[in-house]
Amino acid sequence: MRSINLNLSYLSQKKVPDTEVPNVIKELNLDNWINEIKKKEQVEPHFSNKISPLFLDNKTKIVYSFLEPTRKSKVNNVETPTKQDDLEKELIENNSSDFLISNFKQYLVNKKVNQAFAQLKNKQAEIAQTDVFFKQIEAIFAEILEDKNLEFKFIEESFDFIFLLSDGRKITFDTLPDGFSAFFSILIDLFLRVEVIRKNVANYTYNPCGIVLIDEPETHLHLSLQYQVLPILTTLFPNIQFIVATHSPAIISSIPNVTIFDLTTKETRSDDAIASSFSELMVSHFGLDNEFSSFTDAIFEEVNAILKQNRDNIPQRNEAIKRILAKNEKYISPTMRFELEAKIAVV
Repeated sequence: MRSINLNLSYLSQKKVPDTEVPNVIKELNLDNWINEIKKKEQVEPHFSNKISPLFLDNKTKIVYSFLEPTRKSKVNNVETPTKQDDLEKELIENNSSDFLISNFKQYLVNKKVNQAFAQLKNKQAEIAQTDVFFKQIEAIFAEILEDKNLEFKFIEESFDFIFLLSDGRKITFDTLPDGFSAFFSILIDLFLRVEVIRKNVANYTYNPCGIVLIDEPETHLHLSLQYQVLPILTTLFPNIQFIVATHSPAIISSIPNVTIFDLTTKETRSDDAIASSFSELMVSHFGLDNEFSSFTDAIFEEVNAILKQNRDNIPQRNEAIKRILAKNEKYISPTMRFELEAKIAVV
C-alpha cells in the first residue's frame, strides 16, 4: 500500500466500456467514495493489489492493479511442472504483483506441458490458443529488444525459456537489463490477470476492461523504450484504462487522445503533448524556466549583465560577448550560439 504524490499524472485514452460501468460502481460503492471525497479538500489515495474477491467476478470481469516505481521481474526457477488449475487458484488467492511475477515461469512451463498433452489428444483449439499466447510474448519482446527476428524458445531439459536474438545472443528472464526487467514486470502482472480471466470466461479473445495505476513507468528505461511503454500496453490491453504518474516527456508524448493532469497546478492539460518537443514539454509540463541547463543559464546571465553595463559602448560590449563565446566554445550548442551571436550588435 503506497501513496501516489507525484508532479504529473497521465491518463490514457482507454475507457471502461459502458456495459461494465454499472457493475463496477455497484461492486466498489463508488457513490459512497465520491461523497467522502467531496468532504475533503485534499485526498491522499492508497491502492492495494489485494482485491481477490473481484479478480474473477463473473459479473464484472475487471482487471485491477497498482504497480509501484520499484519494479523488477524476479522470476522463480522451475524444477517440475505443476497442475495449472492449482497454480491459477493460488494466483487468484494471492494476487499481489510480486507473487504473479515470481510464478510466471511456472505458469509458462505448465502451459507448454499442457500443450504437449493437448497434442497427444489432438485438441486443436487448445494447441492453437497456446501458440497464440507464446507468439504474443515473442512479438512483445521483439519490439522491446528491437529485434524483429527474435525467437522465444522453451528449453525442455531445464524447464527454462530463452530469448534468442538474431545476432546469436541468448537472454533469459534472469539476465534481462534492469530497464527491460522493470517494464516486463508490468507486462507479466497484466498478462497473467488477463489470461486467467479469459480462461474463466472460456474466451481467449476476450479483452477485459479494468483500471491499472502505474507509478513512474519510465524507471530504468532509456528514451526509445519510454516511447514504447504506453503504445504497447494500450495495444495489448485495449479496454483497460491506464492512469500513469510520470516525470518523462517521452511518456506523455507517446500516444494521442489522452488527458494530462498536473498535480502541482491542479490543471488539466490539452492533448497537444504528442506534437511537442522535449524542450517545450519540460517548460510547459515539468516546471522548468527554459530548455537550457543551469550552466547555460549562468552564461546567459553573464551576457545580459554585459549588455546592461555597456549599453552605450557597442564595440566593448561585442568584444566581451565574443570572449564569453571563445571561453565556453566546447560547451555551446548550435542553438545557444545562435542566441548569443544575435546579441552582438552590428557597428
